[in-house]
Amino acid sequence: MVYVRAIKGGFRYRFSLAKLTRWPLLGRLMDHAFFDGDDIYVLPRESSLKVRDIPLDLAAPEREDTVLPSEVIRHFIERSRYHFIMDYCICRTSAHCVDYPRELGCLFLGKAVLNIDPRLGHLVSREEALAHLDRCERAGLIHLIGRNKIDSMWTSGRPKEDLMTICNCCPCCCLWKMLPQLDPAISVKMKRLPGVRLSVDDGKCTGCGTCVEGCYVNAITLRDGKASIDQEICKGCARCAHVCPEKAITLHLEDMDFLERTVRILTPLVDVTKE
Repeated sequence: MVYVRAIKGGFRYRFSLAKLTRWPLLGRLMDHAFFDGDDIYVLPRESSLKVRDIPLDLAAPEREDTVLPSEVIRHFIERSRYHFIMDYCICRTSAHCVDYPRELGCLFLGKAVLNIDPRLGHLVSREEALAHLDRCERAGLIHLIGRNKIDSMWTSGRPKEDLMTICNCCPCCCLWKMLPQLDPAISVKMKRLPGVRLSVDDGKCTGCGTCVEGCYVNAITLRDGKASIDQEICKGCARCAHVCPEKAITLHLEDMDFLERTVRILTPLVDVTKE
């Protein structure tokens, strides 16, 4: 529990610590110590595809068999032999979050969950894991999925190659709000889902700045009174599409085979079928 206490005690300093990664030598040491081998993907908020008052553009004609982003996670939950749910979110608990449920913690998959400290959570069935995913979606949380060394450290879920993280992030207390402060060589390890893009309709945008305030990676700025999305920085979470009062931001799915592509990318990271 040493790592748990360290994270809770130092959470308020995460932005200052993240800036240290920009110091050449120290940055390389911190990268190796905390982020080595990381590969994490952000899934757009699910209701972007379900709620019709949130703009959605499909590059191909809309199909009855359109796959939702959460199917990426469901794919691995269905195939994993082991499922572990945290009893709380360490980020929201550390930040004393009041806007989102603290009890909706990370979901971990893979053989390494057998090494996680049982004081942090509990093993669950496949059905319980899917139900947890649904609760997180209804709460408006954003899913991240991949391999994350920090999670393998503070949970004792080692080795990291046997632990798949499914994080459920809120915009106010997420650890990854420190992305803008991290060295680009590290922040690039958190990626947008293949085939996802967001755009702004200048005709609808009033320049109110609501999307700017809500972007936790600082990917949106106001230029000439209109919102502008930096596609190099944007992680595709689609929160901006939800908060925009004018519905001026559109989520594009430019690759209808994103599920297969994402599964191919994630599968080599963690073998969730290992006994």
